[in-house]
Amino acid sequence: MELLPSLVVVILLAAIYVFGGRLDIGAKSHRRRWRSVASGIAVAYAFIQLMPEMAEAQNAFSKAAAGLRLLFPEHRVHFSALAGFVLLYGLEHLVSSTRERRREERVMEGKGDMVYWLHIAGFAIYTGLVSYLMVDQGRRGLSFLILYAVAMALHSLGTDFSLRREHGALYDRSGKWILTGSVFAGWIIGVSTSIPVTYLATLQGLLGGGVVVNSAIAELPKENEGRFWPFVAGAVGYAVIIMWIMKQ
Repeated sequence: MELLPSLVVVILLAAIYVFGGRLDIGAKSHRRRWRSVASGIAVAYAFIQLMPEMAEAQNAFSKAAAGLRLLFPEHRVHFSALAGFVLLYGLEHLVSSTRERRREERVMEGKGDMVYWLHIAGFAIYTGLVSYLMVDQGRRGLSFLILYAVAMALHSLGTDFSLRREHGALYDRSGKWILTGSVFAGWIIGVSTSIPVTYLATLQGLLGGGVVVNSAIAELPKENEGRFWPFVAGAVGYAVIIMWIMKQ
């Protein structure tokens, strides 16, 4: 029964990618405000909940790695967060730097080029990681799972919108189905395997870095799309909710 709540959340995440295009969270002012709120919630979760968990994971990693000849084991989790940040930022930079060329070549109307498949593959891995760690949150307790689920569901909604805006119909034909499959694949792997705490700590770090950079890229002002105060409202409001629930 402890796996049922996480399965419900995974189905919700998969539904976001399947039906996200129908929600029409486009660039209209009021819709953009809600996307900013969602980004704020994801960032609040990363800083208020994920980072303390990363500190716990670092302590567990340091104890588990005692006696092993590892390079800078005391910084493993934080280095993993940096790696997640850099990798996702690198993907977005690659897409951004080639956007004009790809439009001129009408790549976005065809079957996709290497940039498209790298972008989708990167987010498939990232989405699978989100789903994989869902199982761990479910085992920790319902309150942990709910906080994680709300933040990641809204985060996934923003990810789906960004990928659809970037790749258009090409994303709807193939990308969203790959991400939907990665959601279920991550959960199945999480249910059927048990990895050492050292690897779990590394994955938590990767996720933390990924959430921060993905939310920042979505929210940083671009063509006057940024909505500062809704972002602040989402971040502060969800931070308060997290702290209140964790005190219960």
